[in-house]
Amino acid sequence: MSKLVNLSDTVYAELTRMKRLRDESYSEVIAGLLIAKGSEKKTTTWREMVDWMKKRDVKFKGKTEKIDHDLIAHGVSRDGS
Repeated sequence: MSKLVNLSDTVYAELTRMKRLRDESYSEVIAGLLIAKGSEKKTTTWREMVDWMKKRDVKFKGKTEKIDHDLIAHGVSRDGS
């Protein structure tokens, strides 16, 4: 099955260049790029993420309540009563 995709001129030119160098089809070139992208090493570990979240948690003071000054100015009750 084939699908149509829109590519910018520069991306198409680069894919065409890679296709000719490798003597492959566009599908094979794109598949190779996707496989290479998937095998890249992650830049952040879970330990670093947990440490970052704990550092943010120390500064967190709870959800702040937004004050609607228009309601206060017009004397509207916030309880719905």
